[in-house]
Amino acid sequence: MKKLFAAATAALALAIGTAVPAHADEESYLTDLANNDFEGDVDVALEMGYQICTDVQHGVPQETTVQAIYENTGEGVAIADAQYIYEAAVIHLC
Repeated sequence: MKKLFAAATAALALAIGTAVPAHADEESYLTDLANNDFEGDVDVALEMGYQICTDVQHGVPQETTVQAIYENTGEGVAIADAQYIYEAAVIHLC
Protein backbone atom coordinates (compact mmCIF):
# COMPACT_ATOMS: atom_id res chain seq x y z
CA MET A 1 0.00 0.00 0.00
CA LYS A 2 1.36 3.38 -0.97
CA LYS A 3 1.68 5.99 1.74
CA LEU A 4 0.81 9.50 0.67
CA PHE A 5 1.94 12.79 2.12
CA ALA A 6 -1.26 14.79 2.34
CA ALA A 7 -1.39 18.54 2.02
CA ALA A 8 -1.56 18.52 5.80
CA THR A 9 2.15 17.76 5.94
CA ALA A 10 2.75 21.40 5.18
CA ALA A 11 1.04 22.11 8.48
CA LEU A 12 3.83 20.21 10.21
CA ALA A 13 6.36 22.92 9.43
CA LEU A 14 3.94 25.58 10.58
CA ALA A 15 3.11 23.64 13.72
CA ILE A 16 6.66 23.08 14.89
CA GLY A 17 8.83 25.84 13.44
CA THR A 18 10.85 26.83 10.40
CA ALA A 19 12.97 24.77 8.07
CA VAL A 20 16.76 24.43 8.05
CA PRO A 21 18.62 25.69 4.96
CA ALA A 22 19.40 23.01 2.37
CA HIS A 23 22.84 21.49 2.82
CA ALA A 24 22.52 17.74 2.94
CA ASP A 25 21.87 14.77 0.70
CA GLU A 26 18.34 15.49 -0.46
CA GLU A 27 18.46 12.94 -3.26
CA SER A 28 19.31 10.09 -0.88
CA TYR A 29 16.54 11.16 1.50
CA LEU A 30 13.94 11.26 -1.26
CA THR A 31 15.20 7.97 -2.73
CA ASP A 32 15.01 6.33 0.70
CA LEU A 33 11.41 7.47 1.11
CA ALA A 34 10.48 6.43 -2.45
CA ASN A 35 12.08 3.00 -2.00
CA ASN A 36 9.82 2.50 1.01
CA ASP A 37 6.59 3.36 -0.82
CA PHE A 38 6.25 6.97 0.27
CA GLU A 39 4.84 9.20 -2.44
CA GLY A 40 4.02 12.85 -2.45
CA ASP A 41 5.21 16.34 -3.12
CA VAL A 42 9.01 16.53 -3.07
CA ASP A 43 9.04 20.05 -1.62
CA VAL A 44 6.75 19.00 1.23
CA ALA A 45 8.88 15.94 1.98
CA LEU A 46 12.04 18.06 2.05
CA GLU A 47 10.41 20.74 4.18
CA MET A 48 9.33 18.09 6.65
CA GLY A 49 12.79 16.49 6.64
CA TYR A 50 14.53 19.78 7.36
CA GLN A 51 12.00 20.55 10.08
CA ILE A 52 12.97 17.27 11.69
CA CYS A 53 16.60 18.44 11.62
CA THR A 54 15.61 21.74 13.22
CA ASP A 55 13.80 19.85 15.96
CA VAL A 56 16.87 17.68 16.55
CA GLN A 57 19.11 20.77 16.74
CA HIS A 58 16.75 22.40 19.25
CA GLY A 59 16.55 19.32 21.45
CA VAL A 60 12.91 18.49 20.74
CA PRO A 61 12.33 14.92 21.95
CA GLN A 62 12.19 12.39 19.12
CA GLU A 63 8.81 11.14 20.32
CA THR A 64 7.35 14.66 20.06
CA THR A 65 8.50 15.10 16.48
CA VAL A 66 7.41 11.60 15.43
CA GLN A 67 3.96 12.25 16.92
CA ALA A 68 3.73 15.57 15.03
CA ILE A 69 4.62 13.82 11.77
CA TYR A 70 1.98 11.16 12.44
CA GLU A 71 -0.71 13.71 13.31
CA ASN A 72 0.00 15.99 10.35
CA THR A 73 0.32 13.53 7.46
CA GLY A 74 -2.18 11.56 5.43
CA GLU A 75 -4.27 8.67 6.68
CA GLY A 76 -1.93 6.16 5.03
CA VAL A 77 0.95 7.12 7.34
CA ALA A 78 1.11 5.03 10.53
CA ILE A 79 3.21 5.87 13.59
CA ALA A 80 5.85 3.38 12.35
CA ASP A 81 5.95 5.29 9.05
CA ALA A 82 6.40 8.57 10.93
CA GLN A 83 9.31 6.99 12.80
CA TYR A 84 10.83 5.89 9.48
CA ILE A 85 10.51 9.40 8.03
CA TYR A 86 12.20 10.80 11.15
CA GLU A 87 15.09 8.34 10.92
CA ALA A 88 15.55 8.92 7.17
CA ALA A 89 15.76 12.67 7.73
CA VAL A 90 18.31 12.27 10.53
CA ILE A 91 20.45 9.95 8.39
CA HIS A 92 20.32 11.90 5.13
CA LEU A 93 19.59 15.53 5.96
CA CYS A 94 20.80 16.39 9.45
